[in-house]
Amino acid sequence: MPRVWSDDILTSLILKLTPTAPISLPRDLGRASHALFLRLLSQHDAALAERLHGEDGPKPFTCSNLFGGKRQGGQVLANPDDALWLRYTGLSAEVSAFLRAPPIALEVELDGAVFRVTATTSDATTDERAGQTTYETLAAPYLLSRERADTRITLRFASPTAFRSRGQNVPLPLPGSVFGSLVDRWNAFSPMALPDEMRRFAEECIALSEFRGRTRMLHGKAGSKQIGFVGTARFVATNKDRYWIGLMNVLADFAFYAGVGYQTTQGMGLVRRLVDDTFKLGQE
Repeated sequence: MPRVWSDDILTSLILKLTPTAPISLPRDLGRASHALFLRLLSQHDAALAERLHGEDGPKPFTCSNLFGGKRQGGQVLANPDDALWLRYTGLSAEVSAFLRAPPIALEVELDGAVFRVTATTSDATTDERAGQTTYETLAAPYLLSRERADTRITLRFASPTAFRSRGQNVPLPLPGSVFGSLVDRWNAFSPMALPDEMRRFAEECIALSEFRGRTRMLHGKAGSKQIGFVGTARFVATNKDRYWIGLMNVLADFAFYAGVGYQTTQGMGLVRRLVDDTFKLGQE
């Protein structure tokens, strides 16, 4: 059965927390954030949580690292009066339904530490890191308008981002990797598919005109390590075709919900389009 348009099918939830006691935790808590998301989802729909945990391929959600507190070496330090937050996004109607009304307890556990939940919101008017929209709403301004969309796009990669190519880790914002990742994720969950040729357009007709960033190592359990990049990248379309530039802009806006690259369910690939330099999604 074909998918149909659904209200608020894309959702970004901000979960605001404060520790119940002074904490010193590993700096990289993407896996712990992922585990918390599945525990909370299981309270809402156990079958859905089990299915999402076990299935291969793109996942219809993302999970951020823990933000806030003080970074010191490989640790994050925080006291009970410090404000911290997690961000979860949903790319499908069923996950978004959970995020719009999550069964949040007064306290949650993250990597053995207990946090008090001070607020949750998916309303962008109360927190610019939150939001709700539809695939149709994202696409319409660029695909239905006769106005030419921006040929220059700036993305801020707020958490380590990387891509996999031929079995290798690629910690660089190459246009084909960035927009190819986004079109793959869009086509996995949107009721309206975009042409797969968008990846080729990105590789051949979108240039990386500026990048200000660095690589950063993510440390996981059992000594595992991942290298990604953080920073700001500006892309410019060298082909001025109105249709393809429109798709480029659709995907740039979609990145706010979808994330970019691999392991977006474990804290990587948090990204936001920049209209100006005042917005900050998070700071790694």
